[in-house]
Amino acid sequence: MKKIKFLNGFVLVLIVIYLIHFLGNAYITFFTDFTNQFEHLYKEFIFGYYTQFVGLIFSVLTFVGLLFIKNGLGEIIKEGFFNTNSATKFKIAGKLFLISGFLNLVFSIVLLFRSEEVLFLGEMAQGFLLMIIGFSLYIISDILQNGNLLKQENELTI
Repeated sequence: MKKIKFLNGFVLVLIVIYLIHFLGNAYITFFTDFTNQFEHLYKEFIFGYYTQFVGLIFSVLTFVGLLFIKNGLGEIIKEGFFNTNSATKFKIAGKLFLISGFLNLVFSIVLLFRSEEVLFLGEMAQGFLLMIIGFSLYIISDILQNGNLLKQENELTI
């Protein structure tokens, strides 16, 4: 249980880092003149000025997935390893990570072909990693559901 509590704290730190990142980007984007100096670069992007907000959508999906992981870990701490609430929350988090990773991967591939720069290969790897994490969470969710069924059957036989 110590490892689950440590993981819960680690996810909480990631959530705080994401919040600081969002607040910092929102401040720079909306309340300073910093982005005005790059307006000429937006003409080259796919969606123009709004290209920067496409990445924000992927980050929001990942952030919501982290919130579901945090809630799922909290359920494990409260009720034990095998329960349906944590399995459901991990399944939702896995789906969000899969969607975010897939969309990020597709967007990075489009940017790679559009700009022909090697810079987006790292972005593609991040999208692929998010997809792997999402699929892993989906598998963990199935393990928790099967463990819950075995636990219920064991309690019924006693």
